[in-house]
Amino acid sequence: MPFVRSTKLSSDRVQNAGPGEPVELWIYSAFPKDNWVAHKASDLTHAEHPGTAIQVEDQLFEVTQAEETAEAGYTVRYGLKRWDPKHAVRQVVPYTPHAQAQSAADYLEETHKQVLRSWIVWLFPLAGLAPDPVQREWGKKTALNMAWVSAGSAAMLLALAFALRKIPGRYPDQLALTILVYYLAFESFFRLLRVAVSGKPHGTLVLVLPYLLWEAVARPEKRAKKTTARLKLSFERDEVIRRPGSGHLVIRSMLFDDILARPNPVRFEGVVYRPQRWSQQGKGLVRRWVYELERIEADAAGKYKEYTHPRTPERQKIVEAFTHRLDLTQSFSLLWGTYPRRVQLRLELQYQFGAAKFTALTAGVFLVGALLQIGASILWHTTVYAIAAPVYLIFESLYRLYQSRIRGQPAGSLVGYLLRLLIRPPR
Repeated sequence: MPFVRSTKLSSDRVQNAGPGEPVELWIYSAFPKDNWVAHKASDLTHAEHPGTAIQVEDQLFEVTQAEETAEAGYTVRYGLKRWDPKHAVRQVVPYTPHAQAQSAADYLEETHKQVLRSWIVWLFPLAGLAPDPVQREWGKKTALNMAWVSAGSAAMLLALAFALRKIPGRYPDQLALTILVYYLAFESFFRLLRVAVSGKPHGTLVLVLPYLLWEAVARPEKRAKKTTARLKLSFERDEVIRRPGSGHLVIRSMLFDDILARPNPVRFEGVVYRPQRWSQQGKGLVRRWVYELERIEADAAGKYKEYTHPRTPERQKIVEAFTHRLDLTQSFSLLWGTYPRRVQLRLELQYQFGAAKFTALTAGVFLVGALLQIGASILWHTTVYAIAAPVYLIFESLYRLYQSRIRGQPAGSLVGYLLRLLIRPPR
């Protein structure tokens, strides 16, 4: 998708239906309208469910049809019919010029966020170099874990510096080139370490310092505005998919919501649903959670958790914070796999961390590394002290492999005990 910021959509076109058509009004729209749901007829297993109630001037209509259209400037049309009094009105959507302009603006904003997200995903080695405030703003807009982006960028630049390490030796007179290679290596290493410790994105100093200086001198009002708007959350909204003719509901979200993941019924738009299953689609930067729910009859005496679309600011803040910790846990799983047993069990209980799996994986890596180091020591005839550490790692790794593979339990490494003094896992 090209990075073109469209600023206007075609206005809705309202026309009367022709003779013999099953509706009274057609509304042609340039985009699918949020929460406009068509009428669902009853069948042997599902009760009849009325469509969304639309207030057009002083008359109440029901959305009975929603279908794609091939007309230029429009993608969907909605068929409206006068509201049947036998149905209870749960929620009325006012159809006014102001409401439609706001809806179009929201749709454009979401589209722009999707485009920005695609650019960051494809160009993450460069996006991770951006100043810290810019990356945090991108994270709010796109729901991407920008700490992961910064870490990936630093790792790639560290690998690049390692690949270029021999160039200064070939051209000793090129002092500037030597300084560039060593600076790239040291900065990338410390950026990677800083991201792992803080869990926040960090860009290159070459861009961060000029940006902060410019913002402090040229835009002092923006810092005050950021302070007042710090709690305003702008993650991409959930995508709610209703399947016509059934009580099945699918919610796709960039955030992990425990209300939708638990088996307990939830209330959504006055209707009670039972979560059937949830799954994670994609990994890393492109992951989403998909929740599937089935409509059930409400119990008059029952108390249900409420899911709203969009969420309330308080609930949104809780879900975003938990998703951030979940991403941090899964992004640095190899690191946590070396930590003490009790830490790994806590991460497994709270954040879906595969404790035994990553214990075995890190133990296997340490075992191979220790064997290679012993082989190199024998080949180069080093002292016996040089193999003390690899011998310890061999016995430790064998024990950890036994614990994880045979007993199915995590086990910590001495490396993890030392790292824990510097890097704290998510709480």
